[in-house]
Amino acid sequence: QLAKNTSFITSSSEPTPPPTTTTTTTSTIHEQVAPPRHKPLPPITSPKCDLFTGEWVPNPDAPYYTNTSCWAIHEHQNCMKYGRPDSEFMKWRWKPDGCELPLFNPRQFFEIVRGKSLAFVGDSVARNQLQSMICLLSRVEWPYDVSHTKDELFKRWHYRSYNFTMAIFTSPFLVKAQENDPNGPTGTGLFGLHLDQADESWKAKIDEFDYLIISAGHWFFRSLMFYEQDKVIGCRYCQLENITDYPITFGYRKAFRTAFRAILERQNFKGIVYLRTFAPSHFEGG
Repeated sequence: QLAKNTSFITSSSEPTPPPTTTTTTTSTIHEQVAPPRHKPLPPITSPKCDLFTGEWVPNPDAPYYTNTSCWAIHEHQNCMKYGRPDSEFMKWRWKPDGCELPLFNPRQFFEIVRGKSLAFVGDSVARNQLQSMICLLSRVEWPYDVSHTKDELFKRWHYRSYNFTMAIFTSPFLVKAQENDPNGPTGTGLFGLHLDQADESWKAKIDEFDYLIISAGHWFFRSLMFYEQDKVIGCRYCQLENITDYPITFGYRKAFRTAFRAILERQNFKGIVYLRTFAPSHFEGG
């Protein structure tokens, strides 16, 4: 089942600090620190709004979190520490045409997802969404790390007060992929994509989740070899003789079709799937 994104609006409650326990019987967790205090949130309202048509407008009240207030932002993402001279790029908000989009309300979000689970599947932008969500929710509660592995590409976080779990399954292409001969004599650096095989790293795990946010895009601009039934069918930017060079949309379309087919074939998956697309202008200059 596919669905559009839903907005969550603001409430007036103060955040409740989480417990400071550092271990459980089932997992090892990071020491929890009470979330930073903020100004009281505005009252709950419930306007209806077309979220998908609008523009970015200046927002002097932003940002809602920083590297110093949220540990979910990794060290290498600390732009200010490593010399970025300005901060105005953080002070924007999305303004739909014809209506005002209320601020994200973490407490209301928690009530909606109480007892449920959500997984992000995709590339680093999906991971960034997870990090941002952790930071936004920190106004109410910090999560506990309940990951099944130490691999940063596959993490799980649990909010005890609401029995809510979030996870990230890093899969830049959504389909089975490998770097072809990365250190060998050919030195092509091509990635091989099996466009008819979904990536098992996420496919085999989604049955337990109520919500799935699936996304991909930027890695399809790389040099790629395309396979179906384990045979080469073409490429992108490969510049190899006797190999058809397809446009970016070729592999992108097939990968998503394979991913959607894999989801529909999971008989035990009963959740809702959200597709997050991306803008061609994501990178500076397009």
